[in-house]
Amino acid sequence: MELQEAISQRRSVKIFKRDMTIDEDALYDAIKKAADAPNHGHREPWRVIHVAKDRLGNMSKQLTQIAFHDKPKKQEDHYQVVTNLGGMLVLILKEDPHQLEGLEDHLAFGAYVQNLMLLLHEAGIGTCWKTPPYIFDKEVQALFNIQENERLLGFLYLTDLEDKMNYRPRHTENIIEKF
Repeated sequence: MELQEAISQRRSVKIFKRDMTIDEDALYDAIKKAADAPNHGHREPWRVIHVAKDRLGNMSKQLTQIAFHDKPKKQEDHYQVVTNLGGMLVLILKEDPHQLEGLEDHLAFGAYVQNLMLLLHEAGIGTCWKTPPYIFDKEVQALFNIQENERLLGFLYLTDLEDKMNYRPRHTENIIEKF
């Protein structure tokens, strides 16, 4: 697969098949290779937690008890969605308290996740990066052992690729200005 083809064809997959599994060797290979992302000072400000398919139900029950403690319908909906995944990655940024380094680390983290999603796409694994509001909840952060110097930046849902991906052209007009 050519790089431009991968960039233009990679899309968030939002259809989750019950019988879907993913190749964990390909997943772990992509997680490691994505670390070639540019990152100032080689700080590598990322950490991921893999929630395997057989652990998704247990994780969902614990998470939704916190995030939706008085909303059983939302708990059930979350459970139905995530247990159809092939797995999930918890995306964690190691934060630097210094302004410049913190900015650089955020940018590096975005490059890392983009690399990861492209590598997974190439391996036939679909992704969807989710950033629900409860990622800021201290109890949710504790569930995933988020440290004082870290930030939970979302979840990468791992799926199979749809047969036909919905491609919506990007807006490229007026993105370049001259000084």
